Amino acid sequence: MRHLFIIVFVLAFAKANSQQTVPQDTTQVEIKEEIKTPTAVDAVKSFFKNFHARDTSALKESMLLDIQLTSMTIKGEERKISTTGTSLFLKNLAAIPDSIPFEERLIELSYDSDSQIATVTATYEFYYNEFLSHIGTNKFTLFFIDDKWVIVGIADTRIYGS
Repeated sequence: MRHLFIIVFVLAFAKANSQQTVPQDTTQVEIKEEIKTPTAVDAVKSFFKNFHARDTSALKESMLLDIQLTSMTIKGEERKISTTGTSLFLKNLAAIPDSIPFEERLIELSYDSDSQIATVTATYEFYYNEFLSHIGTNKFTLFFIDDKWVIVGIADTRIYGS
């Protein structure tokens, strides 16, 4: 009888303890992954990454078709304006032999932007075959189309002999 009493007591105690509420940590952690929309400056940096990689397909995707690239070449007192269409620009880039290195080193970037249009200005030094060829300034105009910045115009200066 004594054993029966102990068994009943233990079971009753276990049942009572099993119904106690256990405090739970109700702190909820909200994990937000911020999706950053690329900026107009990011689009220009991507342009140069693809330019240096000679990736004409990626460059074509970053620009509207048939934009004009307008350049002012400055040699001493002489100033010459030239325009190149997208197709010729990409063709000329693809024609540069892989054995000839080139790099357009961006010195300083600045931008002006609202939610639909932006301009990005980049001063640069251009190295061709590892020698400084010229310096200048690039001016990119971009529109925000289909959730990305697209280049709609490029103007640059090319200053030789400075």
